Amino acid sequence: MIQTLRPYQSTALDETSQAFREHRRVLLVAPTGAGKTTIAAEIIRRAVERGKRLVFLAHRKELIEQCSTRLDQFGIDHGVIMADHRRDRPHLPVQVASVQTLINRDLDAPPNLIIIDETHRCTSASYQTVIENCGNPYVLGLTATPIRADGKGLASQFDVMVQCPTVAELTGLGYL
Repeated sequence: MIQTLRPYQSTALDETSQAFREHRRVLLVAPTGAGKTTIAAEIIRRAVERGKRLVFLAHRKELIEQCSTRLDQFGIDHGVIMADHRRDRPHLPVQVASVQTLINRDLDAPPNLIIIDETHRCTSASYQTVIENCGNPYVLGLTATPIRADGKGLASQFDVMVQCPTVAELTGLGYL
């Protein structure tokens, strides 16, 4: 099932796809409420059509459930890697994973792409270990705040940044 993206989401999707033609690590910055998970779901849908394996990585149950629900809306069959989750189906090519659980588990096969939600956390040892354990996947970071809590940016983790419209621009367009 193909979902309709808003025009700015389609633009972000196109710019992200273009960035991956030249880089392995792309940071997508969009305000809260702009639909980063929707954009990610469409990226996942397209990648699955091409036979790719993906992991959507998050640190909170709410984010994992949000992504799982969105993938259902896009008609994407997936498993969830989180303690005692009802959707434990590790054989599927798409996994939505808790970083705290995945750090202690092996995947059936390494992913081609890891998508990290709230990626300003990605410099922590747990995220770095998960990425290293997956070989050399492409990495897409999703965040509304491309600055870590210590005030440092994410340039050491990503090659290029795709910027969605700002809160003011999206408000002016009637999306927020």
